[in-house]
Amino acid sequence: MKQKYSNNNINSSFSTRKRYFLLYKSYTISFFFLSLAILIIFNLCHIQHSSDHYKQSLINNIIRINLIKAKRGNIYATDKSILAMSIIQYNVHIDFKSISDQVFEQNIFALCNSLASFFKKPKSFFYYKFKYEKKIGNRYYLLAKNLDYANLKILQTFPIFNKGKIKGGFIVENKIYRVHPLEHIGKRTLGYDDHRGKAGLEGAFSKYLKGKDGKRLEQRISANIWKPLYYQHSIEPEDGKDVYSTIDIYLQNIAYHALLKELYKSRADHGCVILMEVKSGKIPAMINLEKTKNNTYEDVRNFSVWEGSEPGSTFKTISILVALEDNKIDTNEMIKINNGVFKLKGKEIRDNNILYQSKGMKTISTQQILEHSSNVGIAKIIYNHYKQHPEKFLKYLFEWNLNKKIGIDIPGESAPIIPKPGDKNWSSITLPWMTFGYNLKLTPLQILTFYNAIANQGKMIKPIFIREIKYRGKSIKKYTNPIVINPSIAKQSSIKKLQNMLEGVVKHGTAKKYYNPKYPYAGKTGTTQLNYWIKNKPLTYNSSFVGYFPSKNPKYSCIVVISKPKTGYYGIEIAVPVFDNIVKSIYPNWKMMD
Repeated sequence: MKQKYSNNNINSSFSTRKRYFLLYKSYTISFFFLSLAILIIFNLCHIQHSSDHYKQSLINNIIRINLIKAKRGNIYATDKSILAMSIIQYNVHIDFKSISDQVFEQNIFALCNSLASFFKKPKSFFYYKFKYEKKIGNRYYLLAKNLDYANLKILQTFPIFNKGKIKGGFIVENKIYRVHPLEHIGKRTLGYDDHRGKAGLEGAFSKYLKGKDGKRLEQRISANIWKPLYYQHSIEPEDGKDVYSTIDIYLQNIAYHALLKELYKSRADHGCVILMEVKSGKIPAMINLEKTKNNTYEDVRNFSVWEGSEPGSTFKTISILVALEDNKIDTNEMIKINNGVFKLKGKEIRDNNILYQSKGMKTISTQQILEHSSNVGIAKIIYNHYKQHPEKFLKYLFEWNLNKKIGIDIPGESAPIIPKPGDKNWSSITLPWMTFGYNLKLTPLQILTFYNAIANQGKMIKPIFIREIKYRGKSIKKYTNPIVINPSIAKQSSIKKLQNMLEGVVKHGTAKKYYNPKYPYAGKTGTTQLNYWIKNKPLTYNSSFVGYFPSKNPKYSCIVVISKPKTGYYGIEIAVPVFDNIVKSIYPNWKMMD
């Protein structure tokens, strides 16, 4: 009896545990499905509320808005020759899915015959290739690259393609390339506006040239291939405006060959030439050439605008004008030069002109100082009158804006360096050395702008590189009036005296070797030592000449700077021949240019 009761208890306990286990299991399963249901409902709600985001993400993966580059405007020379232009080349793709099976089968043989003749390939090549691409449904098959417009129009007449974009699957994409037809004689003057930055005329007038880019939708065909979608809301690009520059190809060519010839002859490192119209400030020619590793010369850097250096003896003209304007001297005043040696503060200023040594000259006139480029003479004039108050000398330089950039349109102009008392590089000998072009820096264009003011009866005007802006043949903006920097840098009497002195440089002075009454010009030679502060290193030089022609009623001013020549170094040896060549090339055609 006890045994039976015990077995019943055991069976009852087992049943109870089994029931609890089943309940626990059912609760667990129910909880799992309930959680799953809640998670699904949550995600459904999230998707419902985030549908716009997911839709946009999907669209962005298969469709994008891409820019269509605008065609850049042209740059023209004075004779309307093109200096810079954009050419369009075309790539042609085929969307085989857009071509119906019926159209494809009816026209494939005729199309292949046309393409075989056009590309000079067997028609079987196109037939089997197109059958395969049609079978796999290629939507962006490249048929041709870099076609010109004439050949594109021919392709558009072929069977199937003549049905257009939608039915003929004919997809055209253009690419714009910038070319400079005459870049070998002015590449750096024309410049660029791209990943390298902005330079030259391209950079200066980019706001007019660049136009406005358009927009279009494109569809992703594969990982890196996008097919343009043509629809009514595409924005077509707006072409850039055309720039009519002041560059004269005839004069540019003369300057280029004159400079190139001398660079090869003297084996110089680099050089530049700038030609400027005296009355208008227009720059008809600007050439910059630098020696390459192959011992050729290329237009790589714009030294005319960028390279600030000590001007040497060409600065003596400026020093003389200060003294004339300040009534410190007159042209006939005699100055002691002590055979071309001036000892000052433990240093020596020397003249290299053998005229003094050969004739034993102890005094020369102010006019002869400039004509024969006497360092001693100009240093004594300025030092004796301004050593107590150098700021009075500097006052004129600052009034003439020689301490400021000209503010030309072309990017990259270097700032002038003119020290003043109180600067860390100012000393008791700074002023006398400054008088003949050391301890300060100016660019060739800045020097030329000052000399052009002398030729222009004292009116200093800004160099300009542009005459007009046009859009589709219609004038948008004209540059007709000179931009005046200073209406009168000095009294007319001072200007006249200085003009006579510069004319004397060519008639009687350092440049008299090249004087020819048939081709009269005036100017100043310059020879500058480079790296003179570095001990135990051979000296190198800048050779220069700056002036204007004709000497009476001048039409052009011009500067020539040649750096680090290997054969000779005086301005009369290296720079004057270039200037003389330019003058004598222009004079015979004077009436034609007018």
